[in-house]
Amino acid sequence: MQPTISISSDDIRSAQRDLNYMANEMPWVAVRALNKAMTGVKTDLVSIIRERYNYKAAALRKRITIAKATRQNIRGHVQSKGGPVHLTDITGTRQTKKGISVDVRKSTGRRVIPRAFKASGRISGKQIVFRRQGDPPKQISRLVPRYPIQAITTAHPEVLYNSPENWTRIQTEVARRLDTNIQREIDAEFRKQQGKWG
Repeated sequence: MQPTISISSDDIRSAQRDLNYMANEMPWVAVRALNKAMTGVKTDLVSIIRERYNYKAAALRKRITIAKATRQNIRGHVQSKGGPVHLTDITGTRQTKKGISVDVRKSTGRRVIPRAFKASGRISGKQIVFRRQGDPPKQISRLVPRYPIQAITTAHPEVLYNSPENWTRIQTEVARRLDTNIQREIDAEFRKQQGKWG
């Protein structure tokens, strides 16, 4: 006995509606995939820098902004920008009797900056590392003049992102995350319709 499969006109119309629904959902699939990928890229940027440097994660995240995609504009970007990074945004920066002890790059280890100290910035109120300028006077008391002083900062993380090695890694992760997220979103839409087609 040969099995018989019958398809009614109602089944065909239902399938057409489902296909139209899938077509209409494709822009949303792209939007969700792109926005999730950009959120992941923000995480990647922080992780890549912290592999070799002791920047605080919160300080890095604060510099990164995401312009999300919408159905009307399926484009987005991740941008990192900001002023110089203060040494107080480096994990483990501390005051010692000789000055400020800091460890910016993990491979070079900790160093002490003589005549440096922490104080609140006049405008931001943020704790900043300053250093008194000039050589210590040669008198017996060895007192150091209080002024002038200068804030000490370290490299912008944006410079590190743009190194050939890091930029290649970032681009690779962007492509991987986007491909993975698009496939997941498409699979999710098919699962929604699976029950109707079964």
